[in-house]
Amino acid sequence: MELMNQPFTGQLGDRLIELLDSSKYHTLNIAVAFAKNSGILRIKEPLERFRAQGGKVNICVGVDLGGTSYEALTALLLHTDSLNIVHSEKGQTFHSKIYQFIGEDIGLVIVGSHNLTGGGLWTNFESSIHVPLVGDCADNKLVLMGLDNYFETLTSLENSFMRINAQDEVDGLLKNGYVFKEVAERVRQQKATISDGNRKRLFGNGVTAHLPRISGIKYDKVADIEQSITPESVQFVNDEAQYNPEAAMQVVTEGEEALSLSFEHDESPTIWFETRKMTGGSRNILDLSMKSLVEKGDVTGTSFDLEEKGFMRGGVEFFGLNPLDTNHGKDITLNFEGVDYYGNTILFPVGEKANGTWRLQIKGISNDGRRITDAFKAHGEEYYLIAKIISFTQIQSDYYFISIFPESEIEDFRSISRILARNGSNKTAKQFGIF
Repeated sequence: MELMNQPFTGQLGDRLIELLDSSKYHTLNIAVAFAKNSGILRIKEPLERFRAQGGKVNICVGVDLGGTSYEALTALLLHTDSLNIVHSEKGQTFHSKIYQFIGEDIGLVIVGSHNLTGGGLWTNFESSIHVPLVGDCADNKLVLMGLDNYFETLTSLENSFMRINAQDEVDGLLKNGYVFKEVAERVRQQKATISDGNRKRLFGNGVTAHLPRISGIKYDKVADIEQSITPESVQFVNDEAQYNPEAAMQVVTEGEEALSLSFEHDESPTIWFETRKMTGGSRNILDLSMKSLVEKGDVTGTSFDLEEKGFMRGGVEFFGLNPLDTNHGKDITLNFEGVDYYGNTILFPVGEKANGTWRLQIKGISNDGRRITDAFKAHGEEYYLIAKIISFTQIQSDYYFISIFPESEIEDFRSISRILARNGSNKTAKQFGIF
């Protein structure tokens, strides 16, 4: 038996990954109050390895207090065998945090305070008891019986227990206000904090605890994902700069601390852009400026600091690229609606049709061969990204999840951004912000 006091004596996320990869267990049952992409996207590859070896993953999750996001449920639907929602309309919060591993002659139960979020699994102050179940002793039988009874009781809650079998059921939870998009919820919460302008900070910043790098991301369908992009490797086809891998010069490795602004433990840095018309044949190319006009915020001492009054490094800096080093670009992975799309290219084009700015080509392909542009078209609009707000939330320096919002919400995004700027050096350029 072990007591884990996170982050001092370990981090549950690391332990879960070890257990999933240990080959000791065939089933993982989870009951948690909250789930967010910050946790799910960091364990989805171990979950898939576990399932590929015949393992089963079953989860019951609550949707109370805005703690579970639309994106997290979308990802869980893809990476678990059974996804279930527990919710009471009378304000009775589902607040369990249980992780049960079951093997042939062995088991492990973790009970504590850890939710299925980045903070809950890695950075928050959390505590849990880890109870190994080996042998047929009476105490072990009592624990297993109690767990079996608990999960069976949850499934018998009738209208307070919902099995999620398809994406349209997750969409229904979003439509009816039971879950929210993560970025939208952060906007709402930050607006509430700003409105309480008299609140004073009475405490410090806690202790240092790091989120992990993600290992095991597969690039099966995009062979050139790791290669550098140089001006010589770019040519224009139908107004879209195409990458020629034979002319690539070297691999570009990016540091995890590309963005040196400070963020809350369970939050990842997010940048949003006003899209307006977009460019490219599928209207899927986002311009990223080299230099930006600052409208709000102080970037002094951050990676965005241009040391020029009123200006900052452009939005391409957020993705770990030096705006002035136009000789190199990179490919990034974008997670959209739970699916990873590889090979979204950031480059600085040259030639007749170049416009003197960096470009992010949102053109990735999933491991099963689906294009992200086809996922956009599935929303029923010919050009889904036109006249929208697109946000990028960093999971690591080459991996982001994206969300799309109507242009009508731009004032809310403006009001809560720590840094607000123009995607260019004049006031008519498209807007972007960081929070």
